Amino acid sequence: MPHASAFAPRRPPLPVWDRRSVSSASATTLHATSGRQKCRPIGVGSAAPPTVVTNADLERVVETSDEWIQSRTGIASRHVLTGTETMRDLQIQASRNALAMAGVDAADLDLLIVATSSADDLFGDAPSVAAALGCTTQTLAFDLTAACSGFLFATVTAGNFLNRPGAKALVVGADALSRWVDWDDRNTCILFGDAAGAMVLEGTADAVDSGLLGYAGHSNGGGYQDLNLGYVEFRCLFCATAISWLLLLTFF
Repeated sequence: MPHASAFAPRRPPLPVWDRRSVSSASATTLHATSGRQKCRPIGVGSAAPPTVVTNADLERVVETSDEWIQSRTGIASRHVLTGTETMRDLQIQASRNALAMAGVDAADLDLLIVATSSADDLFGDAPSVAAALGCTTQTLAFDLTAACSGFLFATVTAGNFLNRPGAKALVVGADALSRWVDWDDRNTCILFGDAAGAMVLEGTADAVDSGLLGYAGHSNGGGYQDLNLGYVEFRCLFCATAISWLLLLTFF
């Protein structure tokens, strides 16, 4: 799983890359660190769907209790998407809230990164979110996937792009994991909900005015077999029939 953390700078400001041995589960770990980045946050925003699922609601679905959940996770309720609501809607609302707080027009954004593991669009949500906000086609927009650490990875990535004073980036962290969890599994369904958060970053003239003091990141995929959300092939009967007819028409 990717992991990142912020810390007070104790190393040189330029990135330092090194490979080091870890446990036998993973041969190597790539480790990246940096000192202050020339950027600072100037606005934040969030959005969540109106539907709330409480621990009491889950008691009716799986064998669990409010006390059991709260004592182990601290979670009392979670927001979930329903009906025609989309993850993209939440991203757009959170972004608008962040832009409003920052006093920044979407047309002035240089970069937009959406950190998500559950995008509405397999090709990526960021370009369509940028268009909905009113960004110009000069805005670079792309998705980034790093699970729970996604927002931190996206923040660090955006900071590395902001190489001039006044440059602006929008970082969005969003997920709709209620679509993916097994609601019959009491060990996992209690943990996840749907929401989006956004932050506007602005480039600074030097590191003295930085709002990002530094970062240290590494990845270790040795636990893949224990924590993953893999693809399971589903053969559509209609698709199989259509392909069969296509082959028949081709050869006969």
